[in-house]
Amino acid sequence: MRLPSWNRYPDRFALVLLAIGLLLLAVELINGRFWLNDFRVYYGAANALLHGEPLYGVAHGLDSGIFKYAPFMAVLFVPFALLPYTLAAIVFYLVILAAFIAAVLRADKLVCEHLLGDRTGQYVPLFLTALIGIVHLHRELHLGNINVILLLALLVALDLLVQRRILQSGIVLGAVMMAKPHFVVLLPLLLLHREFRATITALLTAVVCVGVPTIFLGFARTIDLHAQWFTEMAKHNAVLIYTSGSERNAINTVYSFLHRAFIDFFTPEPFAMEPLVILGLIASAFGSFVIHNLRRSSVKGDSSGFVFAYLWLVALVPSITLTDTEHFLFALPLVAFIVHALLSGSRPRWLLWLAIPILFGYGGNWEDALGPLSDVMINYGVLGIANLGLLSLSIHLFLRNRSNTVSRSVSNDRSTAP
Repeated sequence: MRLPSWNRYPDRFALVLLAIGLLLLAVELINGRFWLNDFRVYYGAANALLHGEPLYGVAHGLDSGIFKYAPFMAVLFVPFALLPYTLAAIVFYLVILAAFIAAVLRADKLVCEHLLGDRTGQYVPLFLTALIGIVHLHRELHLGNINVILLLALLVALDLLVQRRILQSGIVLGAVMMAKPHFVVLLPLLLLHREFRATITALLTAVVCVGVPTIFLGFARTIDLHAQWFTEMAKHNAVLIYTSGSERNAINTVYSFLHRAFIDFFTPEPFAMEPLVILGLIASAFGSFVIHNLRRSSVKGDSSGFVFAYLWLVALVPSITLTDTEHFLFALPLVAFIVHALLSGSRPRWLLWLAIPILFGYGGNWEDALGPLSDVMINYGVLGIANLGLLSLSIHLFLRNRSNTVSRSVSNDRSTAP
């Protein structure tokens, strides 16, 4: 394994981000703010598993520190639970930091290779993408969550799949889906692209992950824990539409935006099936988009449509489920795609005026700098709206790039015709 070098691309990016992360770690330790409260939940859950204590329905750390993941996830954190908390937290902090660096690099690589015609990687898009996501990274590091680790795993699975390393890709996808079941939204995409082996491998991996705790806990205890997990997930996602009040957990969902912007004029109180209807409309529209891409993809081996659809679905997940703000790190690959479009010499004139407000809404809410404006942004769900803007703008840019590619191909064919 080679050591990073300041003069070798993209090591300079990794070294700068590593230095910033270590500086932030030192500041958190000095100021006594190195809490990692989300990690404390995982750590406490693993300890509960080790000592036969309740895993679900009890607070691990803060009063709100309820464990909401599969029993398999608690098993994964057992090695951390064997360490003193502060040491375990520092190790996990470094894991998150390394995962963020690797995720930005992997996202940029996938965008350059598959969405931009194998464009050469450069430092400016890398640093701009990281800068736009830095607010969410800071919160992720401060809380000690696993979102950026899952993002890296999803990008690795995609990279493996386009390299036709199907077994490995399916295993990684299955493990991610056990950590956050919302990513089952990727399975219909795999099926539409006839990736049957990857789908089966992912599902079998999920089954294996369900069975792993039986090795340590026995069959009956494992079944009981999974029943408690399903109950906890149902409670967590019980309210997906925010209308008013101080409880803002659902304020950034697409359901809240559509209800407050349009549906509220007809029915102020959300009806029971409203989220499912909205989700069904999104699924139908995106399914039509994928099928349209499949029909238009005439170049053998062209993976651009699949790669874009995969990244788009990953970015959609924070908008369709109940999440905290750092979960929007899943949209970082689309941020990289739009940043590259902004830096392109052939960008349309209107793009700058549209993309900048969207990117600011996504990553510009620095509470200490914005003061009262930050509260306004939170109250109106600007982050969720900006994520919808990212999703919409990226589709337009993708279709525009594909149309330009087809036009250039037709022109080249005509110029070489006898």
